[in-house]
Amino acid sequence: MAFRPGGSGCANRCRRTVGPVAFAIALCLSPAPLHAQDDGGSESREARQAALQAIPWRHLNAIDRPLVESVVADATLYRQLPTRIIDCDDEMFAYLVDHPDLIVDSWNVMGVSRLQLAPIAPGRYRVADSAGAVGDIRVLHRDGGGAEPLRMLLLADGSYQAGPMPSSIDGQSVLLLRAESVEESNGRCYLTTRLDAFIRFEGPATKLVARTLKPLILRTSDHNFIETMRFVSLFSRTAETNPAGMVRLANHLQQVEEPTRREFAAMCQATSERYAERRRERARLATAAPAVLR
Repeated sequence: MAFRPGGSGCANRCRRTVGPVAFAIALCLSPAPLHAQDDGGSESREARQAALQAIPWRHLNAIDRPLVESVVADATLYRQLPTRIIDCDDEMFAYLVDHPDLIVDSWNVMGVSRLQLAPIAPGRYRVADSAGAVGDIRVLHRDGGGAEPLRMLLLADGSYQAGPMPSSIDGQSVLLLRAESVEESNGRCYLTTRLDAFIRFEGPATKLVARTLKPLILRTSDHNFIETMRFVSLFSRTAETNPAGMVRLANHLQQVEEPTRREFAAMCQATSERYAERRRERARLATAAPAVLR
């Protein structure tokens, strides 16, 4: 059976929303209580301050720290995107965070985007799409993953030009991704995810345009994040139930190198085996329970 995440509805949503911002958002999450309510995102002073405190400042080097400080201090827009709780294997999630090219290439193979993402150095990617956006995304810090809370800080630098615009819109983003996993009693692994984004546009005219388009920018970013997290969840659940189908998908990827495709196939098989072992353990405990009661 082929990998078909979400059918045509998911494909149509991705086709409308995938872009460099969506890719950056796909990498950025933050921990919250597992059953936190989705408040639709926030631009509050409290959310902003909490995000600033969560940035791993002491892990940034003497070059990167001033860059991050300048963007967050002069951000044209700040947004804490809606918290998402997804059914997703924590090991698979951490792997996809470190290999975003797998997701992007999968979108391209499925025909739901024309986003191009190319690793140009460890932890650094060049991104471009057919809408006129180009940029670089760099991982400044990453820790945790799997059963441990995951945190990743990224710096994106890019520009956008399309249609009758006389010049490009240039800007930088500081993106804070965090995720925290909990294994429930039914053996399912759930991740609570959130993205904090500080976006700075360059030049007075650009800032004016950005503020004018702010509702559209925020609404699109929220939607992109929600759809990307839904896709990641489907990716994980398909690996769990149909690892052979995921291997077939990997064999069709055109931009991912062979060693990564083999590693991804092994990760899908390991995900399937982890969930199978959990099911066996629950069945064993259910069988043993009546004997204990007797």
